[in-house]
Amino acid sequence: MPRNFSGTPWLAIACAAVLLLATATRAAARSRVRRTPIGPVLESDTQVLGYDVLIYRDQEGCGGAYFEVNRGSHLIYTSHPLCDAVLRVGALSSDDPDEKFLWPGNDLIGNGHPDLVVSGYTGGASCCLVFYMFELKPKFRSLGKIQTRDTDQLSPHFVRLEPGGGAELILHDWTFARWHASFESSPAPIVMLEYKNGGWRVASEVMREPAPTQAELETKANNVRLDTMAENYNDPFRTWPDAKIPSSMWANMLNLIYTGHPDLAWKFLDLAWPAEIRGKDRFLADFRAQLKHSPYYDEIEEMATKAASSTASSAAPAPAS
Repeated sequence: MPRNFSGTPWLAIACAAVLLLATATRAAARSRVRRTPIGPVLESDTQVLGYDVLIYRDQEGCGGAYFEVNRGSHLIYTSHPLCDAVLRVGALSSDDPDEKFLWPGNDLIGNGHPDLVVSGYTGGASCCLVFYMFELKPKFRSLGKIQTRDTDQLSPHFVRLEPGGGAELILHDWTFARWHASFESSPAPIVMLEYKNGGWRVASEVMREPAPTQAELETKANNVRLDTMAENYNDPFRTWPDAKIPSSMWANMLNLIYTGHPDLAWKFLDLAWPAEIRGKDRFLADFRAQLKHSPYYDEIEEMATKAASSTASSAAPAPAS
């Protein structure tokens, strides 16, 4: 006769054991999740003249990258996180031609002291290339931060025009990006920066170029005027901003302004604007308003003022003896 277990607690004991095993399994899984590293992860550690430069990436949020500069156990500097950024001590890659300028410990600004540069490249709204610059000796200090816009990581470059002098940074001013034109057609005048007076300033003496001759100015203006008339062939009596004005109009104007000849930029506009199209004064007002958004506007204006003053003094007759 088989034994009857219906009156014993064996079934309840078995069920309890299964529940205990499941609970233990879930607890172990939670323990493994807690042991998974979250938060900032160290990507690189570079030693430079007694300083540690630590680059981190935050695994949460937007994947922000940032860096710290430490000396011994003291935190000296920490940057704000940049979303989806690539950060590197020196240039962005070892085969970058700027690596020779940005190698940690090199003298970048030409005062005989070792410097440190951390380069970053980001996407999105904060695009694109950014340089963090520091002097390491005789004491640690910031040399400023340069952030470019709408620029791929290979466009800005450092050059050293004078042996033993500081390096200049060549980049583009994208203030007119997508202004009444596609991005591909948008002019972006060249700007050169140098470190002086405690910051990175427009290198006006380097940017200034000889003025074009009257014949050269008229030839370029004639070409732009013909292009403008062709753009408005079906309706030559339009008014700006409805009239189609090719971006070569303000590309030539910007080139003249950024090489120290704003007076010729206004003259170029007069020569290039077709008589049939109305709204030239409004165009000029819109152009000037957009130009004021440039981060270099004040210094470009100062360069123009100095150029005008220099031209006036050279044209002034010599005093009678």
